[in-house]
Amino acid sequence: MIVKNYILNLLLMLALCACSEDDKRNGPYPYPPKDPSKEYIEICDFENTFINFKTNDRLEYSVVDNPFKEEPNTSEKCGKVVSAGDMWELIWSEPVSKPFNFTEEGALFTVQIRSPKADAPIYFKLESSAGADAKEIVTVKSTVANQWETLEFDFTSWNLPDNVYDKIVMIFDAGVETEGGEEWFLDNIHQKVGEAVEPTPDPDPDSEYINYCNFENTFINFKTNDRLEYSIVDNPFKNGINTSKKCGKVVAAGDQWELIWSEPITSDYNTKFNFSKYGGLFTVKVYSPAADIPVYFKLESTAWAEAKELQNVKTTVANEWETLEFDFTSWNLPDETYDKVVIVFNAGVTTEGGEVFYFDDITGPNNKSESLMTRYENNPVLRYQGAPTWMCEHIANVAILPPNESPDGENWWMYARGSGYNAANVYHDQIGLFTQDAATFNPTGGWIANENNPIIPHGAPGTIDEDHLLDCAPVVGGDDNVYFYYHAKCGQSTNTLHSSLACRKSTDGGYTFGDPVKLLDGVGCSDAIYHNGKYYIYYGYGYGNDGHMKVDCAVTSDPMSFANAEITTVLWPGGGPANHDRLTVNGTRIFRLDGVNKWFMVYQSSTRYFDFPDRFHVAYSDDLLNWTKVDNTKPFFKRGDAKQWDQGGIWFGEVFEYNNMLYLYYEGWGCEGRVPDRDEVYFRDGHSSTGCASVSKDEFLEWCGLN
Repeated sequence: MIVKNYILNLLLMLALCACSEDDKRNGPYPYPPKDPSKEYIEICDFENTFINFKTNDRLEYSVVDNPFKEEPNTSEKCGKVVSAGDMWELIWSEPVSKPFNFTEEGALFTVQIRSPKADAPIYFKLESSAGADAKEIVTVKSTVANQWETLEFDFTSWNLPDNVYDKIVMIFDAGVETEGGEEWFLDNIHQKVGEAVEPTPDPDPDSEYINYCNFENTFINFKTNDRLEYSIVDNPFKNGINTSKKCGKVVAAGDQWELIWSEPITSDYNTKFNFSKYGGLFTVKVYSPAADIPVYFKLESTAWAEAKELQNVKTTVANEWETLEFDFTSWNLPDETYDKVVIVFNAGVTTEGGEVFYFDDITGPNNKSESLMTRYENNPVLRYQGAPTWMCEHIANVAILPPNESPDGENWWMYARGSGYNAANVYHDQIGLFTQDAATFNPTGGWIANENNPIIPHGAPGTIDEDHLLDCAPVVGGDDNVYFYYHAKCGQSTNTLHSSLACRKSTDGGYTFGDPVKLLDGVGCSDAIYHNGKYYIYYGYGYGNDGHMKVDCAVTSDPMSFANAEITTVLWPGGGPANHDRLTVNGTRIFRLDGVNKWFMVYQSSTRYFDFPDRFHVAYSDDLLNWTKVDNTKPFFKRGDAKQWDQGGIWFGEVFEYNNMLYLYYEGWGCEGRVPDRDEVYFRDGHSSTGCASVSKDEFLEWCGLN
């Protein structure tokens, strides 16, 4: 959670569109009322409706009198762009006055263009001031020179969320370097009213297969090179086994290996395929111009696993829909590793080009996976909603001390990080204390807040934790004092943010703490263990240029100093089952079990992000320094399904034993309901709450291979 707390407090500024100064008008200009008799909504005609475009210093953009009043565009005003000759010359808009609604108004945009040449690529992109992923269509080309024409940019099949995208980017001669000076004119940017976009159906958890792409309400975003033409079109052959409205279309250029490849595939369950439960059969409906055409289907992985391919499946009929099967069942592929597909039509064959292939309904095995831990049905157990002001935004990073480890030796203790506001309405992360009586202990709730919370408030101005305290790691030391290790942050007011691993000491049994002591710059704490007279302090450590994170451990006999500490790297990313931890391991939490002579470590991991993990895994050790990752592809625990409160990232898996069960408390980031992109790091409107999950001790040991 290195950057999360700052991102959350930035207010998103919403700009209203204003016209160019050349028009001598004063914006903003809202959309005109929707005319039910029209087939489009007028977004910008440069006369009555406007988008305020901007550009860089080299490209010239202006609003001018239309110098070519001829059909189909006889309007008074239009936009003018004079190129500088660069490959990617952007004009981009401020937010339009009303974000686009695709369900009611369709997702087909049209622009009238007057190009100086035919066959020039025009790039049209949607962006979001809410931070959602930008979406683009880059292969629409002009068809005539020096003549007005209407070009279509169709996002209908992209299943975009309503009221999220509100900005437009355009590039003329996209990706082409020229001598410059070409003049382009644009006008009448419309959003064409179409059929309502059907919402994506929720997958059936019991089905063996998922339709990952039908080009109507389930989608795979494919890309290709400049020679091959790929597009999503109305199905021209609604007959036989395929009567759907939309399908994919490929026009061959004649090369041997003309690939269309996908971005990572997602579903409401998971982002990667699972083969162990339902096998590895994929099917694709294909409409081929001839029989005996080889079709190539390949699986690839963002986790950098070896690509797998089947090359010799051939069409059996011409000019008729058929279903081709690509069966990876016998390949024994690991779960949750492969998440991209590549398709080649006429694979390995050189032709004159121009052949047209259609495809649709790409199905594959259901990618729902089950974790070892079972979620508590009434999650989250700690909620920010309705909480006191100091924890009204987030409540997470808990550290639970059972009676034999707690400061009083009698009750269950829990420290937790709360995020909210102080009396001056300034945002801070601070630490609270919660307890339960051992006689009435409930592992899923019933915590009583200390009346003095936050029990460890943010520090005074100028101290290392003047802004935030995160990541609780308390331990009762050999001197019976409580040492509280944590991630300290300062510098928010000066925009010179600084992080450090810090410690505070309590001499009154964990109720009040002294001044902070900095132990190490640039890192945050994960956990602390006191064992055989020494303190083992674990923390994540970033390295390399590509965002890798490893886990180090400082071993010291002085709990308030690293001066004589022995520092060892104890866990490296990569090498876990299915390489699920390829990029990062962090957030380690250590625990022991009665009657088991092992230490266990829960760690968070990711194949894509430095600090937005989607799962927990476990390693075990005899000495707290040499750790072995559990060799089991079944996840120990994963983030929630799409639309759940913890659908984003999960952190800080705290495990304790009670009545022969293991309970996991964890931080979950998200919000309920569909979001534009749940893999967007710290997506808008997300909050952290604390969830709980459980598994029997015997099941856990069997999963570890230790029983």
